[in-house]
Amino acid sequence: MRTIPKDGGVTSSLWADADVPAYETAPAPEADIVIVGAGIAGLTIAFELGRRRATRILVLDDGPIGGGETGRTSAHLASAVDDRYAVLEDKFGADGARMIAESHAMAIDYIEDVVRELDIECDFQRVDGYLIAAPGRASRSDRRELEREHAAAQRAGLTCELVDGAPLPFPTGRALRFRNQAEFHPIRYLRALAEGVVRLGVRIHTGVHVNAVEPGEPLRVQLEDGRTILARTVVDASNGAFTSQVHLPLRQAAYRTYILTFAIPAGSIPHALYWDTDDPYHYVRLARGADGNELLIVGGNDHRVGQGHPELQWRELEDWTRSWLPVAGPVVARWSGQIIEPADQLAHIGRSPEHDHVYVVTGDSGNGLTHGTIAGFVIPDLIEGKQPRWAQLYDPRRSHLRSVATLVKDAVQSSIPYVDWVRGGDAESLDEIPHGEGAVIRRGLHLLAAYRDERGMCHLRSATCPHLRGVVSWNSAEKTWDCPCHGSRFDRYGRVLNGPAPCDLTIVEPAVERVPEPLRVPGREEREELVRGGEPVPIFRERET
Repeated sequence: MRTIPKDGGVTSSLWADADVPAYETAPAPEADIVIVGAGIAGLTIAFELGRRRATRILVLDDGPIGGGETGRTSAHLASAVDDRYAVLEDKFGADGARMIAESHAMAIDYIEDVVRELDIECDFQRVDGYLIAAPGRASRSDRRELEREHAAAQRAGLTCELVDGAPLPFPTGRALRFRNQAEFHPIRYLRALAEGVVRLGVRIHTGVHVNAVEPGEPLRVQLEDGRTILARTVVDASNGAFTSQVHLPLRQAAYRTYILTFAIPAGSIPHALYWDTDDPYHYVRLARGADGNELLIVGGNDHRVGQGHPELQWRELEDWTRSWLPVAGPVVARWSGQIIEPADQLAHIGRSPEHDHVYVVTGDSGNGLTHGTIAGFVIPDLIEGKQPRWAQLYDPRRSHLRSVATLVKDAVQSSIPYVDWVRGGDAESLDEIPHGEGAVIRRGLHLLAAYRDERGMCHLRSATCPHLRGVVSWNSAEKTWDCPCHGSRFDRYGRVLNGPAPCDLTIVEPAVERVPEPLRVPGREEREELVRGGEPVPIFRERET
């Protein structure tokens, strides 16, 4: 069994105060449906299938339930999605925008119903949402943007109105207020949802790492320990779509987002969801602390994975908060998360674009909690042979030609980092790497990802991402290796955390105090191939996010 201290990095979110049980039993060798990923998407799908009396369902996760991106969200529940309805209406038409609004509103209703049905104590409550102009920049164009979004959101069926200001401790100028949004504690919700799933006869297995899924009838789910599970259907709810090595990674981009939590005086800011028109934008909400105090959650400063400076992002976010929200007290938690942004801003939920009997959920677009819940409606219907109302809208196989400009821009941003192959390393030698840090070093034609642990031992991996051969970079904030091309991430020892990478970074040498020259670099035959000549193309998995 593979033991990973934390999924996604070394920081802990505010939601880590909720203990979750381990489900560390061995999975059966056969199943009707295997769901990979025990976040909100995987468990909602499992819960709905269990309600429908589907049999022999397994949920597999190599970490704890909610240990991926569900546990790293700010936990906004919004039908007023981050990608504006004025933009979505241009891409999907008025009918499409209405269905988007309808599906997200129904997702919030669904979560509220489950909270009541299972009597979950997760601080769920309905709140208003406020879209404001970027603080300090209430220009005429910002006002026009709010007015345009107001009209589009009303056409989409949302209850919203332009008001004189949002209830924040600075003059926001006119704001767009959305009714019937919500907030909750996501891990407490998932803990109870998992218990409900088990009562319905679904088997959950944590600490189980899926290496690959081989196409066929039945599908063959390959586990890291060498075992195989035969399944009629597989649902890839791992966030990064490990079942699509090319199609979906080229149609969506991975971003890091940063979150800080501050202690604040009780009642100083009303509970609501707040976000602004800045680019990248900021988002704010309130939460109850473990001791009953109030906490202010502020997030933003997003950037492409592996192409930013995490410590700087947090510092800038804290400066922004203290400038505009002076009631903020000391920082009590900080963390970062992964956002998968499709070129057309809408999640990919449905049949795999490349494999039969495989379904995917990816492209959270900053609204992963509602998108994951929407998957709980759509995918069970598709498995049962039905055509749900929103299936065509969210279909992973849909055309993205209406977003060709974004596709080109993302392709350029994904390609630029390949020039790292001709640069020098971050350090000249292992001796330059501080304890507890990592650096890419060059040895001849090869780049190595070198991590020096707290004891001074060096752990060496190939710096080549096994997805499409980008060069990883060191993330000092989360102690991870991040690929700037398509968003794959690995822990400090090179073990895969986020896809679309199919496997770990290749081990170059055992842990050593220093590496003499010449350094042995593994040959091509030692690296796991993405395509095997004459054999089915394996579908590799990432860690659940």
